[in-house]
Amino acid sequence: MSEPVQSQFLPDDAGQKLRQLTGMILFLRNQPAKFIEYFHPDAAWHVIGKIRDYSFAGVYRGHAEILGLMKRIDAEVALSDHRILNIVVEGDTIAIRRSALARHHGTAAVEKLVIGNFARFRDDKIAEAYEYLDTSWLRRMTGDED
Repeated sequence: MSEPVQSQFLPDDAGQKLRQLTGMILFLRNQPAKFIEYFHPDAAWHVIGKIRDYSFAGVYRGHAEILGLMKRIDAEVALSDHRILNIVVEGDTIAIRRSALARHHGTAAVEKLVIGNFARFRDDKIAEAYEYLDTSWLRRMTGDED
């Protein structure tokens, strides 16, 4: 059997670098000061949802706002066991489905979150990101479900 012919237009694994970078970024999620270094200063993070239903929903622009969001989330819950479940890379864009374990600081309730992220990179930093998840998880953990 002959070796496969490698196309000059498609390297061995075109998305490997971006997959590794994404893994590193998620690894640093519990270190907000280091995590934010992987965002462009003018980056935008869109947390999808309605603010009345999910207090973290909104658009956060720039390091200060994104870092503020991370600190607000961390003040409410401890996140651990971050895992990438699926990842698709196309050029400078990624789509991931990931999970994390959340433990509420006030109630000690624990919930496994499945989160979808879509991000565009520029110069190996996140330029724009979108986050999708079941926004009722926080209400379930605090007992505020309708």
